[in-house]
Amino acid sequence: MRDPGLQPERTALAWQRTALAAAVAAVLLLRSGLVRGAPLEIAAAGCAAAVVVLWFIAVRRPPTTGSARHVLGAATIAVVLAGLLTAVQVVLLP
Repeated sequence: MRDPGLQPERTALAWQRTALAAAVAAVLLLRSGLVRGAPLEIAAAGCAAAVVVLWFIAVRRPPTTGSARHVLGAATIAVVLAGLLTAVQVVLLP
């Protein structure tokens, strides 16, 4: 038997977990960037915070296929950019 209400609930829970992880990462990156004076870590914190903002947009907006795809794409770009900025800061500018 198929329950059509389970898939949206799983998606909403996944967004919540992602937003929580991004919020924790943003706080830790911001603190580390301020303590060490690392501008790339501060920028990475901004990217992680953008994921939290995108989560709020996804939750507040009625779901449509096009808007969900754009929000997911923007969140993916923000996570990848945060990772790249952090990697550059750690590897190239110790």
